[in-house]
Amino acid sequence: MGKMSELDMYQSDLEALEESPMHHDMLISKHQMVSEEPTPSDVVKSKNGFDYVDEGYMRWRLNQHYPVWSWEVVKYETLGDKAIVVHGRLKIMDEGVPRSFDSVAAHRIAVARSGSGYVDLGNDLKAANSDAFKVAVNRLCNVADDVYRKQYVDKTLSELQYNELTEFMATLSDANAKRVGEALESGKINKDNYHRVMSKLKGDSNE
Repeated sequence: MGKMSELDMYQSDLEALEESPMHHDMLISKHQMVSEEPTPSDVVKSKNGFDYVDEGYMRWRLNQHYPVWSWEVVKYETLGDKAIVVHGRLKIMDEGVPRSFDSVAAHRIAVARSGSGYVDLGNDLKAANSDAFKVAVNRLCNVADDVYRKQYVDKTLSELQYNELTEFMATLSDANAKRVGEALESGKINKDNYHRVMSKLKGDSNE
């Protein structure tokens, strides 16, 4: 039997994942947990009105949650003498599933004050590489979602809230029950406004 290629192993892992709902749920829970971790304020920096996170912290979190990983600079190029662009690829092993994410970042080339020559192209390249790396870690691994505004907060009603509301809907008129049902189905009634909605519904029904 021939040796499996990397693509074959990848496909095999994906098929195993699809056949295992428990594994799928475990991945979702893990990424949600990482996403909800608050980033310490001392590693959050600001430049030109945008917040960003120290690369060392991103690496530390990556090593904590996804210890098997690699970063490859696929390509880099200069845009004239204006900027240097890095295309990188992050690969991780995510609970036994190989995953990857490509990211691109640019950094402005610092020109010498004399107007001829560059200050340090090597530093410009490292800065672009660092930015591309951090983008990939955030997008693929959900590290520092709170800083990069990628955090998703699930506002779906809990099972208890849903059951309480649907039971109360049975006491309403057909027209009001329909209106509440449509709001519930569209997501207009959620965890943020649930108690306010219930108070109003109960108040209206007592009038």
